[in-house]
Amino acid sequence: MRNDFSQYVDKDSVMTLKGETKLEVMDQLISRAADLTKLSRDVIFRLAWKREQMMTTGVGGMLALPHIRVNDILHPYVIVGVCENPISDYQGLDDQPVRVIVFTVAPDENQEAYLQLLSSISRRLRNPKLIEQIIGTVGDTVELLKVIQQEADPQ
Repeated sequence: MRNDFSQYVDKDSVMTLKGETKLEVMDQLISRAADLTKLSRDVIFRLAWKREQMMTTGVGGMLALPHIRVNDILHPYVIVGVCENPISDYQGLDDQPVRVIVFTVAPDENQEAYLQLLSSISRRLRNPKLIEQIIGTVGDTVELLKVIQQEADPQ
């Protein structure tokens, strides 16, 4: 795993999320993750909600970073979702609605690479201007993918 998460983002892993609640948008992300990883939707659902119950993944600044580790995949999957509606029940650390959700499903075996990947996501997306730019792509996944790829970490 390289440090930059954008290498794991392609046209199939960017999406507009149409729900109005945390459960609705997470359900869409989990379904996409199951399609991409070929893992059981139930396994991903259970792991994602178990992680969410430990501590919210709403990190503030309209951003949520749900993440899980699983066996039986060879590389990480990173899904970037832009919410059509602010998700006010996400329980972000700043109590603000969430608009951008980056869901990561990574192999279980390499803890250091996993932490580097999460760090790359957090480092890049803690930029309020980039978050606004991503929100501005809602409904246009082609443009969303361009924004993610053009803002790639230079490392």
